[in-house]
Amino acid sequence: MIFPQIALLIKAVVSTQSTGVVEIDLNCNDIAVIPVGLVKNQSLRVLRLDHNSITCAGIPTDILGKSTISTLSLEGNPIDLRKFRELDGYDKYMERYAATKRKCD
Repeated sequence: MIFPQIALLIKAVVSTQSTGVVEIDLNCNDIAVIPVGLVKNQSLRVLRLDHNSITCAGIPTDILGKSTISTLSLEGNPIDLRKFRELDGYDKYMERYAATKRKCD
């Protein structure tokens, strides 16, 4: 489920007018599916979706494999970590995540 206001925000983020958006915080919004359209925003690096209703089925593989997101925060969601690590694109996501962590060290 995505509330209308959140849907409008996501639409704005994927538009060409919002290419400078680097981080989105959608914690605590009862979101069950990550919108695949977020992949289109090539400046997005951090996506916070803690404490929603997301399961592995709600994580599009393009978010992991084809996006520029290097920090995907999903704490407090009913996610099976074993299944999450087996999703297509997980390895590419982890490469981006590790590269970001190396830069911070």
